[in-house]
Amino acid sequence: MNTLKRNWWFVARTTGFLFVATTIVGAYFWFYKIAPMRHLASRQWLETHSEQARWIEEQKDYKRMGSSPDLEFRGDRIGFYGDKSWFMWLEGKASTDKNFRVCGCTETALALMSNQDTNSWEDWLKTNRNKTQEEWIQDGFSQYGVIVHPPPDQRDVEPLLKLIGRKRWNFLMGGPQGTNAPEAIPDYVQYNAFRWLRDSGFKPGQFTFSNATEVATQNLTLALVKYSQMEGSFPANNNLGVLAFGKQSDGEFPFGVPWIATNKIAVIVYSAMILLLLSGFSMMLLPGKRKKCKSAIPPCISGS
Repeated sequence: MNTLKRNWWFVARTTGFLFVATTIVGAYFWFYKIAPMRHLASRQWLETHSEQARWIEEQKDYKRMGSSPDLEFRGDRIGFYGDKSWFMWLEGKASTDKNFRVCGCTETALALMSNQDTNSWEDWLKTNRNKTQEEWIQDGFSQYGVIVHPPPDQRDVEPLLKLIGRKRWNFLMGGPQGTNAPEAIPDYVQYNAFRWLRDSGFKPGQFTFSNATEVATQNLTLALVKYSQMEGSFPANNNLGVLAFGKQSDGEFPFGVPWIATNKIAVIVYSAMILLLLSGFSMMLLPGKRKKCKSAIPPCISGS
């Protein structure tokens, strides 16, 4: 007991240091390390943030936590928005990290990014590693007898629409199609057919108006309806999952940015706020008015 009393300040300071260190470490994990995971699990956060912000947060989760994609419950977008670099990251984690969870979501994400399905991604990469993502997607279409051209041209439209119009096989829930439902094609093929058209600047309304007879005779109506549905989920102006030949939307107002939203106005407003705050605090902290002494002799003594 006496020892504790003699070393009280040391014990108190050590305990205080441990409290502070624990708080800092906890804050690091809460506000940085697992913050993306918390955000993606929060309905309120998702409702108040854009699709672009969600994808940024999802990428942070992969980089910080090394998480496995969850397309079923969390609705991860890596398969839809990921480029070749994300494909290589996911395939590398699945092939080399023994603690990485590999499931149907992983396989589906890889299939969406590559437009392929294979028994061994490691073997597949041996002959396809040096190809671009667009070339992977082209090769995937060729397995269904469809040849597309980079950059896309009008010859691609009808064959891709016919792919979209066919019956769909749910790859995530059904697994590798094999010989099942021979009239159907995997949904990852239809998604890539959609975005190849979308990123080529395809306009369904304009196409229908200009090719009304072809649309009717080739049974393309259902395909155009499906295309419009997918466009609602993956619009071009999101600038997400856009292929190399696709045109990025500038995201600006069609008639220019309103003056109130310009960076110049923002700088002026923020600067004015800071200046007024600093001026206000400075004036509040000015010393009070000194009390004047009525007589020089004897000296003025406070309290006399």
